[in-house]
Amino acid sequence: MKKNIFKKRTIVDWRSKIEDFRSGQVAIIVMLVSTLLITVGLSLSKKATVETKIDYNEEALKKAFNAAESGIDYYLATGQKTYNSTDNLTEANIATENIGGGNILNFNEFTPENGVQYFWLTNHNADGSIGNGYYAGNFQLCTDGFSGSMEISQFYLSGGVYGVKRHGYNFDNANLVNGFSENFENDCTSQIASAGNTVLVTVTPIFAGGQIYMKGTANFPVQGERINSTGSAGVVFGETGEESKINKKLSIERRYKFPFFLLSGIVSETSVLSQ
Repeated sequence: MKKNIFKKRTIVDWRSKIEDFRSGQVAIIVMLVSTLLITVGLSLSKKATVETKIDYNEEALKKAFNAAESGIDYYLATGQKTYNSTDNLTEANIATENIGGGNILNFNEFTPENGVQYFWLTNHNADGSIGNGYYAGNFQLCTDGFSGSMEISQFYLSGGVYGVKRHGYNFDNANLVNGFSENFENDCTSQIASAGNTVLVTVTPIFAGGQIYMKGTANFPVQGERINSTGSAGVVFGETGEESKINKKLSIERRYKFPFFLLSGIVSETSVLSQ
């Protein structure tokens, strides 16, 4: 009898241990599955949050760009340097700086063959009209690596009448223009006198284009203004939870307008090719 009781107890104990073992396995599996599901859930949630932020930031960037453009338009129309949208969700701040004003006028522009580059040698009034202050020094037209020719027109005002004096220069023996002198020094023309009444100088490159700039013996008048607009919109959430606006900066140059009447309406006894 004792042996049977012992055997029964042993069997019961083993069955209990097996059930406990199985229960432990089930618990571990449940824990692993739960951990996996939580990890996947957090990963998907984080991905969705990041994608939402990216979409939000892209939209805010577009709004900031539009605000910067609107700020420039608003400044040109009103002269005011602070712009706010009607819904007060975007804004722009304007800063301006003069173009020119030193003894070198270089707009960093490529002037194509037979195109026109122009340089003002008189000041301008606040409304953009021509003033009565004139550059009184000498000047040279220069290029870097230019191998064509130049026609230079010097428009002046004398006795209330506009006139024009023309100059021609060759920078390459292979392309000579009748009447043009081959007169240059280190990619610059010879010194040209402004005579204290020159309003505007235009340069037309022939046979080839190039970057043309002007050097002087004194400071040139201001040629216009550069308008810098910084548009702001939206918020971006940083890693530490801080918020800041998205900014977009635009810059345009507004040079004083080129008066085409000077090219088409001047007839003068001095409007001949001179050297």
